[in-house]
Amino acid sequence: MTVRTRKKSRKYRGTRTHGWGIVRTHRKSGMRGGVGMAGAKSHHWIQVVKGLRPPLGKRGFTVPPSVAKQAKTINVSHLEAMLAALVKNGDTSKKGNAYEINLTELGYDKLLAQGAVTVPMNITVEEASERAVDKIKSAGGKVKTAK
Repeated sequence: MTVRTRKKSRKYRGTRTHGWGIVRTHRKSGMRGGVGMAGAKSHHWIQVVKGLRPPLGKRGFTVPPSVAKQAKTINVSHLEAMLAALVKNGDTSKKGNAYEINLTELGYDKLLAQGAVTVPMNITVEEASERAVDKIKSAGGKVKTAK
């Protein structure tokens, strides 16, 4: 019976290196004992004992990102920049010389301290960093937290 198809590989038959120089080149992880945890129970065991490779097995539990709650944060400088738009939309009002802002109604969970504050604001929020509270107080405002 005659074969009507050619062989898929006709080149480098009989050559030792297939054009890659010396024999050990162009391999994945052969001749190196494997990658990662390969051989940790056998030929790389001494590295595990010495602490050069991580120990065997799995530890802990990683909370899936879809389940983990991501706090929505805002910095004091961004809040001050938004102040004109918040007054225009009716989301905040000015009582005395300070603006009354309820960040929980605006959808924010935490107030952070990046930037500077020059306008006095009375802010209601679930959580705030200590530096943010100090900056608001130094500008003449107050921060009311749930915690």
